[in-house]
Amino acid sequence: MMNEEIKKLSDVLLQSLYDYHFVTNGGHYQLPKAMLDADVNSKIAIDYLIEAGYATDSGEGSDHLVLGITTQGIDYIKHI
Repeated sequence: MMNEEIKKLSDVLLQSLYDYHFVTNGGHYQLPKAMLDADVNSKIAIDYLIEAGYATDSGEGSDHLVLGITTQGIDYIKHI
């Protein structure tokens, strides 16, 4: 079970991806992977969003996460 702090962080991150998606006409947010080493809770929250199908990472093989919100993630944000 996810602790409450991680759950709140996941919701904030997903809301940020949602906002970014619409401000940039579907753009993906880039985040250096090295930043996640400094913040374990953010890494857990992002991993959860990807595993739950709310976000995708298309930055495989690079030094960055390239995060985008999925349709399922958009639906989740609309209903919280």
